Amino acid sequence: MLKSCKQHGVRYDPRIKLLQVLLVGILVFVLTGKKYEISLFLSVFTFAMLSGLFKTGIKFLVIYSGLFLAAEISPLFIATTIHYFVLCFITIAFAALNLAKTTDISEILATLHNMKIPYYINIPLAVILRFFPTIKQDVICIRQGIKTRGIDISVLGVLKHPFKIYEMMIIPLLMRILSTATELAASVETRGLGISCKKTSYTEIHFSIFDALLLIAMVTFYTVIIVMKMKNY
Repeated sequence: MLKSCKQHGVRYDPRIKLLQVLLVGILVFVLTGKKYEISLFLSVFTFAMLSGLFKTGIKFLVIYSGLFLAAEISPLFIATTIHYFVLCFITIAFAALNLAKTTDISEILATLHNMKIPYYINIPLAVILRFFPTIKQDVICIRQGIKTRGIDISVLGVLKHPFKIYEMMIIPLLMRILSTATELAASVETRGLGISCKKTSYTEIHFSIFDALLLIAMVTFYTVIIVMKMKNY
């Protein structure tokens, strides 16, 4: 299951988080320039702090700052790769992690249903959202099984016995991935997400005045930096 941190922060509508992931995913590649990169990352950082992701936010801030400084002292081709590839994907991953960690899967699906998103989009998304946490648990179990057999799975151990680690780690993981994907797809179908009829949900999503103010603030901020880029400020 995805770990939820919303009790430690402010709870706001998942649609705002979804919109931020979409906007940030587009703007990081459109608004080229260091000040725009930093502005977009800080906007995601602000919402992560608001959601209660304090430790995760600090980790991303440290990683982002370290890579940004490394780019400043690196040759041009390395700096370009860091700025226009690595830092962009870090910002997108941060926004997606804010959505995943602070929003239950049922809330996301209820939100998509309220937005009249077609079921052929809801079903793959539901499978994806449940897939990665399940695979993470499978990896932990496989590693524990390898350790109990007395096999070193540290970096040095992998370098010493790469084929043995491949056999005991990768092959079971591939089999679990196939099995998990099939099980989750069947589970989603069993819940009736693929049936084209009126559905209800245990989770109720309400758009409050606070959500409206937060949405206006976010859209205004992104509009301002877009205008700044268009006018070359």
